Amino acid sequence: MTRESTTDSLYLRLPARSTTTSAPNNSPLSLAVAMRGRSLRSAVGTLTELAPQLTQVSEVVLLLAASDVTLLRMPVPPLTAARLQAALPSLVEERVIGETADCVIAAAPETGGQRLIALVDRGWLEQWVDALRSLGARRIRALPMALCLPEPVAELSAALLKNSNQYELAVRLSAHEGLGLPVEVDDETQLPAAVAQLLATVAPQRPVELSVPTAQSEWFHTWFEAQQVSRVKLVEQQWSDWITASARVPVDLMTAMGGHQRSSISLREWRWPIALAGTLACLNIIALNADWWRLRSEGLQLQDDITGIYQRSFPNDKVVLDPLAQMKQKLAVARQASGQLSNSDYVVLSAALGEAWREAGNDMRAIATLDYAEGRLNIKLKQGVQVSLEAMRGPLATRQLQLTPSPADPLLLQVRNL
Repeated sequence: MTRESTTDSLYLRLPARSTTTSAPNNSPLSLAVAMRGRSLRSAVGTLTELAPQLTQVSEVVLLLAASDVTLLRMPVPPLTAARLQAALPSLVEERVIGETADCVIAAAPETGGQRLIALVDRGWLEQWVDALRSLGARRIRALPMALCLPEPVAELSAALLKNSNQYELAVRLSAHEGLGLPVEVDDETQLPAAVAQLLATVAPQRPVELSVPTAQSEWFHTWFEAQQVSRVKLVEQQWSDWITASARVPVDLMTAMGGHQRSSISLREWRWPIALAGTLACLNIIALNADWWRLRSEGLQLQDDITGIYQRSFPNDKVVLDPLAQMKQKLAVARQASGQLSNSDYVVLSAALGEAWREAGNDMRAIATLDYAEGRLNIKLKQGVQVSLEAMRGPLATRQLQLTPSPADPLLLQVRNL
């Protein structure tokens, strides 16, 4: 099987629990490989022989013998998924012979106010699942064989199934009902009569579409024609019919297996993308750290250069906390000492405000008070006046000043140096 076959599904029809005594790895199984729901080939083999294919298919679908799965249709209280799973054993206890603790119980979604509930022996299913896991199977589904028969429309669906030298009759009574009955005969030529008797017991008045293996098809046609059995329509068994019907089965018993179900993601298939993603992540982390280290080194070097310039300019200052702010303060003091005005002086701020106020077309009578403190000019407007602040921002910005309205008081403005 090539690598492209990872999109395939492997279907295994399990024997009835009561008819086999051999270990799962050595039990002969009827199987089929399908791609996108279409049967590619069918055969008979053991799990040991199928081991190479189990690691390559995307999923393994177990078709559980109809006689091993109990199907119930009943109303269920509205519960969350977790609470429903915990309550199922108590809900079906009165309808099941034996201990519900020994069963795997799965419920389908609610339809028509009721749910389809399927039960199977836990030890039996775990035995097969563990065998498949040990051989490399990834995703597993477990479906009742009775519900994998074509859904009845005008006729019941039935199938004579053979495993080794044992036979079972699977019957699908409706969309949610099915059962399995063992067919015990001393000679294979007695199969038609035994199957006809079972069908007459299960569905005495309803027409039946019965699929039989190719090897027994001739016997059945001859016997049914001789006995003039008209209500049973014989068809040759096709895996494609079962595979198509299995896609619509609403209940998967593996959903109730807990830890036995694993992710369908194959780490082997994803090892190179994961390795590439990990390598790219490491390279990005290294690059980011290297860039941070370079910027940090440049920042420290710039800080040292500014501190050195300040200390050379003002050698008498022994404490240097913020050389840039201290230098601006020194320059402002020096300008004031020499009679020069700075942008933070009251005269400069008020003059610039007056010019910008007139350029914006605002009325000077709109100003109630002016207050200067710590290099900022605070303007208090009169109540109810209209002032164009946006028209003032441009003229003030050309003078290296900024106009900021107070968030607490819309009538309070502040002009300060950028």
